[in-house]
Amino acid sequence: MRSASTSTPLRRSACTPTMCWSPPESMPWPARICGREGSSEMSTIGRILRWLLPIGFFVWVGWHLGLIRYWVFLAIMIGWVVYVSRSVDPTLFRERFKPAGPTIDRYALRAIRATAGASLAVTLTDIDQFHWSDDVPPMVRAAGMIILIVSLALLAQSMIANRFFSTAIRLQTDRGHRVVDIGPYRYVRHPGYVAMAIVTPAIALALGSWYGALLALVYSALIVRRAAVEDRYLREHLEGYAQYAERIRFRLIPGVW
Repeated sequence: MRSASTSTPLRRSACTPTMCWSPPESMPWPARICGREGSSEMSTIGRILRWLLPIGFFVWVGWHLGLIRYWVFLAIMIGWVVYVSRSVDPTLFRERFKPAGPTIDRYALRAIRATAGASLAVTLTDIDQFHWSDDVPPMVRAAGMIILIVSLALLAQSMIANRFFSTAIRLQTDRGHRVVDIGPYRYVRHPGYVAMAIVTPAIALALGSWYGALLALVYSALIVRRAAVEDRYLREHLEGYAQYAERIRFRLIPGVW
């Protein structure tokens, strides 16, 4: 005889091709992580944490350092992030989190990120613990802050003008990849790389660390190399880029290279 009791039916979960139990909608979100709503909520939480954790860390560092120039630097960076997030093509952020293409590109990108992180770590350690660079003149720090603002402005304009701005060297056929020749791309072929090569050394100087700036020069060299690799790839694979390169002769510095 069939039991008179009712049981919760099995439903196909969004997170696995097999059958799994999905709790009722009335249950709190941790119990629904196997379904679409739970997946969406976890994704939202992940995006929030991706922003809050770094901000919390840098605020804690500023509280520990107690340096006005550090708070000025942090305010500049937060302001830049807010401006860019409101100004660039929304699809650009999704593109930037896609996996890198060729192996050499992937390894080079890791080296670039590691060097940038190491430069910042050395800079903060220098000005907080070891004081190797206490002789950095205030005028040099002020100049570093101004250069930082200018380079961040150039980077923002490059990202706004180029909806194909990406961390991966690849042909974005899924997004209708084409040559961009507006904004700062009217003057050099890789203005974003120009800005990136300047930002990290400028941060080290603005905060007052010679050693952080020296390590940042390694980062800048890797950025210049990457610009050459990407330029060669685009010449070979992106339609119209070779003609663009004939019109805009210089990759990074007008009249030089």
